[in-house]
Amino acid sequence: MARRPKRAKRSGGAVRKGKPAARPARAVSASSSRAALDAASLAPLRNGIASTRNTIGTLDDAAVLTLARQCRDAALGKKAEDVVMLDIRKLANFADFFVLATGRSLIQARAVADAVVEACEDSFGSPIRTEGYSEGGWILVDYGPVIVHVFLPQTREFYNLERLWGKPTAAAKRTS
Repeated sequence: MARRPKRAKRSGGAVRKGKPAARPARAVSASSSRAALDAASLAPLRNGIASTRNTIGTLDDAAVLTLARQCRDAALGKKAEDVVMLDIRKLANFADFFVLATGRSLIQARAVADAVVEACEDSFGSPIRTEGYSEGGWILVDYGPVIVHVFLPQTREFYNLERLWGKPTAAAKRTS
């Protein structure tokens, strides 16, 4: 009966019967370590919108107005329809402006929300939170003093935020 030759030892340790030898650690290339660092430095994924910046900080009145205009312009840049900027400073204490926009499809609504975040993150940081990105019927991008609402047409018509938060119309006096 012929004997099999013995296996040579590997640099990672002795070869055991039935178990693979432990492999020595590989050197990581500069490009793959850079990619790992970039992935680790991303802020947590906020319902589909990732950002590399810290969340927005405290803003003065001029910066809030600039932020609202940048959000409006970013929505217009993605061909959103019926873009409206509502000043709600006298009506609410949780925000100063609403920016309302309509996307014709789910993909366009998401693109509008992404464009708003991308346009504002260099100057102001990432939003505090986003809601509805995965569903897409009503995407909310909350910057604190400025809240961006991106709707699909039927959702915008149903909720009609312009009527709720727009300027009140003169109501008839009640007589009693």
